[in-house]
Amino acid sequence: MIVLFGKNGTPIAPHSVIGSINTFGFSYNKTVKDIINRSQNVMTRRVFFENVGQLMPNFKMTRSGPFKGVEYLPNGTVSDPNGQIAACWTQIGNDALRLKNYLLQQGIGNYFRSLVDISSPSRSIIVSDLWNMFKKLIPVCMGDATFGLVAASKVLFAIFPEAALPVDNVQWKKLFKTIDYGDIVSLMADEIIAWEGQTGQHLDSCDPASQLTLPAIYNVMAMKARP
Repeated sequence: MIVLFGKNGTPIAPHSVIGSINTFGFSYNKTVKDIINRSQNVMTRRVFFENVGQLMPNFKMTRSGPFKGVEYLPNGTVSDPNGQIAACWTQIGNDALRLKNYLLQQGIGNYFRSLVDISSPSRSIIVSDLWNMFKKLIPVCMGDATFGLVAASKVLFAIFPEAALPVDNVQWKKLFKTIDYGDIVSLMADEIIAWEGQTGQHLDSCDPASQLTLPAIYNVMAMKARP
């Protein structure tokens, strides 16, 4: 338990989570809200392009590397000059459609809490699907100066903000200390469940605007927990 708990094993206080969300940035919250609104009830090629196209510039992934030059334009269209988003879609588009259909079939009452409100066997299927998609994205997201781990995780978060986690370089090496994306998603779910059990409060209740999914909130705290 390394993100929602202190070094002494005590859960981080809810008011600290609220403060972290408030100070994380308007741009992040708006972008996450937009990708949630598009993908909450459907997954299509267009949604895939728009979500990845909006998230990557916001996460500063378009200044260099494989996604360099990707732009989310004011009219809502995406500029993908090198066909990078298209290549990601080719690799995992069908998998993304299947997973979205599976999630919708579960009849989860609160989309924002999908990761923990779903049954444990169903969560295992979701984790496995995300891990398989992650491995397929690695070759596409790899560049001269990157192994593709960061970009692959952010593509998945862009299309599944209810279940996936964006992971940056320092987090792979020094926070989670693994490159097994499935393990990281499982840890996130387990840690949220443990935090809620010990605090008696839902993690999503710490979002003042009630617009972030559990992984989006966990990401805020994971960024704060980086060494």
